[in-house]
Amino acid sequence: MVKFYKPGKIVVILNGRYAGRKGVIVKSNYESVKDRKYPHCMVVGLSKGPKKPTKRNIAKMQAQIKKLESSDKEDAVDRVKRLKSFGIFIKTYNMSHLLATRYTLKDELGIAKSVAKIDELDKKIKEDNAAVNSKEKNKKDENLKELEALRAKLGQEKDDFKNEVRNAKVTIGTEMYKRFMKGFQGKSEEDRENQSNTQFLFKKLQF
Repeated sequence: MVKFYKPGKIVVILNGRYAGRKGVIVKSNYESVKDRKYPHCMVVGLSKGPKKPTKRNIAKMQAQIKKLESSDKEDAVDRVKRLKSFGIFIKTYNMSHLLATRYTLKDELGIAKSVAKIDELDKKIKEDNAAVNSKEKNKKDENLKELEALRAKLGQEKDDFKNEVRNAKVTIGTEMYKRFMKGFQGKSEEDRENQSNTQFLFKKLQF
């Protein structure tokens, strides 16, 4: 089997909520694991294609940002952040639900750093979940307090995981927004090739 679903490869989602959207493979696994008995990939993608940055669209957005920044609303800062970022999804897919393209993303876009934090928390959750399951099988009166403490810790870690995923989406979305607004006109041939790969990620598919 040719392993072409590698990290950095741009793919098109074929199934599910984000069918027709494009994303980047962050991690791939061709071996079956306990919770997934099939080859799978973690994909970071755009939940909605960005609008073309015309003068009119940019002026409209700047007016919205200016209005929000001058307001006294508590959620104004969050709304400005949302305007300056793209909608991102982070999801694990069966490889049969992905279509690999010839493009490979070279730009960092804050993906690796954000996903590394998520992975770290995910490992902790799996370890503590295994510890809780083990103690539940061998319940003893003297271990009940320890079990409750582990459950509380696991609950906190799950909340932290959700927050970290939310933060990762904002970070990656903001980096993608900056890259998109910067434009795609490289000087050298290598720059132009790398930028064309990144540009493909932002282009809306034509059916």
